[in-house]
Amino acid sequence: MNKRKKSKFGTIVFFAALAYLIYLLVNQQGVLYAKQAQIDGIDSKIQAEEENNARLKKQSEEINSNESVEKIARDMLGMVKHGERVFVDNNK
Repeated sequence: MNKRKKSKFGTIVFFAALAYLIYLLVNQQGVLYAKQAQIDGIDSKIQAEEENNARLKKQSEEINSNESVEKIARDMLGMVKHGERVFVDNNK
């Protein structure tokens, strides 16, 4: 009879430990899902910033080109090239 009680106690301990392990597994899956969602959000932010960085580099290269500098000098500053004739339309 003593052996039988030990057997029941061992079975109860085994199932309690099994239930606890299942609880931990489910809890960890929730944590992993939340962290994966956080990683996905950060990855999308990185992607957006890389696209913005590429756009800004392209814009910087365009601004520093000779054609762009010449256009800004002509349109905003009213400058002309040496030896160039400027015609002014009085009808404006």
